[in-house]
Amino acid sequence: MNSRIVLTSLAAAALVAMTACTGSTPGDPKPMPDTGNPTSSEDTRTSTSSPTSTNASGSLTDADPCSLLTRSEAEQVLGPLKEEPKPQKIGSSRGCEFAPNRVFLSVGIRTDVGLAGVQATGGEIKDIKVGSHQAKQLVGAGGSCIVAIGVTSSSRVDVTLNAGASTDPCPPALKIAELVEPKLP
Repeated sequence: MNSRIVLTSLAAAALVAMTACTGSTPGDPKPMPDTGNPTSSEDTRTSTSSPTSTNASGSLTDADPCSLLTRSEAEQVLGPLKEEPKPQKIGSSRGCEFAPNRVFLSVGIRTDVGLAGVQATGGEIKDIKVGSHQAKQLVGAGGSCIVAIGVTSSSRVDVTLNAGASTDPCPPALKIAELVEPKLP
């Protein structure tokens, strides 16, 4: 039980540190099309998401993070879960926490920052592609891997896996991201 608390705390700290470092983004600012500003109502969840919707930001704003990965899909990659997936909120991310043995897995929706907001914070970032979406893979210290899947310039879905320092968390995190990606706009 103590290792799960430590792993959850480490993953939460990594997510908070990632969002804390997104204050400045290099580049030439340009106006974005109005896709609706996320507000405090952003936490309102619905039970379905529409992967074929043309309004990508709206789809993520309304999407239930626990609908992006089923329990069965998580178990295919990581083995049996100890409990049902449950909603979580860390910083500006609405997520869904899965509880497989000895690892921490979360699928989080961010509607306020895209791939440009992924910061190394002591880890290593690699540009990758997941399905038809651009993505970034962040390998952190202590056995964590985040696969951030870009949806729009201001939204993304993060798959966070913390497996501990003795196991490479990126191969299973990438497999989970590949299961999530077809459900995204």
